[in-house]
Amino acid sequence: MTSSQNMQYEKKRVALVSVLAAVFLTGIKLAAGLATGSLGILSEAAHSGLDLGASLLTYVAVRIADKPADEDHAYGHGKIENIIAFFQAAILLGTCFFIIREAVARLSGEPHLVEVNALSFLVLGISMAVDFVRSRALLRLAKQYRSQALEADALHFSTDIWSSFLVIIGLIFSAYGFMYGDSIAALGVAGFVIFVSISLLKRTIEALTDRTPQDIEEKIKKGMADVEGLLGYRHLRVRQSGSKVFIDMYLDIKRTVPFSLAHLVTDIVETRIAEIVPNADVIIHMEPREAEDESIIDKIRMVVTEESLACHNVRAQKVGDKFFVDFHLECETRNGFMAAHEASTRIERRLKFQIPEIEYVKVHIEDSRDRVVGAENITNKEAALLDLVREIVSSVNTSLRCDDIVVLQTEGNKKLMMNCYLDSVWSLDQVHSVLTQVENKLHIQLPELGQVVIHPEIEVLSKN
Repeated sequence: MTSSQNMQYEKKRVALVSVLAAVFLTGIKLAAGLATGSLGILSEAAHSGLDLGASLLTYVAVRIADKPADEDHAYGHGKIENIIAFFQAAILLGTCFFIIREAVARLSGEPHLVEVNALSFLVLGISMAVDFVRSRALLRLAKQYRSQALEADALHFSTDIWSSFLVIIGLIFSAYGFMYGDSIAALGVAGFVIFVSISLLKRTIEALTDRTPQDIEEKIKKGMADVEGLLGYRHLRVRQSGSKVFIDMYLDIKRTVPFSLAHLVTDIVETRIAEIVPNADVIIHMEPREAEDESIIDKIRMVVTEESLACHNVRAQKVGDKFFVDFHLECETRNGFMAAHEASTRIERRLKFQIPEIEYVKVHIEDSRDRVVGAENITNKEAALLDLVREIVSSVNTSLRCDDIVVLQTEGNKKLMMNCYLDSVWSLDQVHSVLTQVENKLHIQLPELGQVVIHPEIEVLSKN
C-alpha cells in the first residue's frame, strides 16, 4: 500500500468510526434529556445530532476529496473538505442561537424543574470519554494529513468535552435547588461553541479564498536559509485544497552555479518543503541572479557564456581602480574567422559596458576543441618523427624527457600527444613556460604538426 493509499484508508476509517460514535452519543443523550427534562442535556443531544450530520458530511468529504485530479479539476477535489468544514461551522452557529433563545426564555420565565439522577451524570461521563478518544484520533490524523474536515470534526468533539462538563456543573446546581443552573450551563455551552465555530469558520474561509498560511511561509523561509548557492526566493504562493498544499515559487540562484548544481539546489529546497509541509505539491522556477560576492573573473565568464561561447586563461590585471583584461575565446572552426571576430568584438563591447571597471580588453581567438572528430593512429609509422620530437624536447632543457608519445592523423593534420617529465619543485608558471617553449619549437621545426598536447608529469629522481 502506497503512502497516498494509506492516507486515504486512515482518513476514511477514522471518519467512519466518528460517525458510529456520534450515532451512539446522540441516542443516549436524547434518551437521558427526555427522561430528566434537562435543557443542558437536550442541548448536548442536539449538539451530538449535529455532530452526527457533520461526521456524515466529513465521511463523504474525505471520500470525494482524495479522488485524483482530472480534466475538470486540475488541482484535485480537496476543496470539498474545506466546503464541508465551512458548512459544519455554519450549522453549529445556527444551533447555538436556537439553544440561546430557549435558555433565555427559561431564564425569563418560571423555573423549569430538572430531574437530576445518576443516569444524567453517567450519560455525560460516557460522552466525555468517547469524545476525548475520538477527538484525539481525529486531531492526530488531521495534523498528519492537513485535513480541515477531520480537524473540524476533532474540534467539535473536543468542545463537546467542555460543554458536557458545563452541563454537569449546571445539573449539580439544579440538584441543590438553583433551578436556573441548567439554563445558564446551556448558555455557557452555546457561547463556547460559538467562539470555536467562528475560529473554524475563519480558517475555512481563508482556505477557500486561498489565503497564504503565514506559519507555512515562515517555516519555508527558515528551511531555505542555509542552502548553498541559493540567493533567495520570490513570488511564493501557497494554496490549500483539502489535505493537499500547492506551493510554487521563484528561486534566485547564483548564475555562476552550473545547471546540474542549480537543479540540485531545487531538489534540496523541495525536500525541505516536503519535511515542513507533508503532502505538498511543489513547482519551482529557477532564476539566475548576480551574487554580491562575484569576482571580476566570474563576471567576465558570464558575459562570454551569455554569448553561447566559452573562454579560458582569463586574466584581469588591476591597474589602480581599473582592470586590463585578456583571455582565450573558444569559437567554432566551421563558422569561420569573420564570425569569430564579430563575436569577440561584441564581447569586448559588452564587457566594457556591463563592467565599468574594465578599461582595456584583448581577446585571443582560437578554435573550440570540444568536439568529436575522426582520426587514425599512425604512431607506429612515424619512428623518425618520434626521434625528432625527443631531440627537440632535450634541446629546450636537457633535464626534460618524454614518453607515451602518440601521433594521430586528423582533419588533414598530424596531432602529437605525449608526457613530459619535470622536477616537482618547479612552479606552475615555470612548467607552463618550458612546455610552451617545447610546443613552439615543435611547431617551427615540424610544421606538419597541426596540434601539440603535452601532459606534465613529475620526475621521480633516484635516491642513489
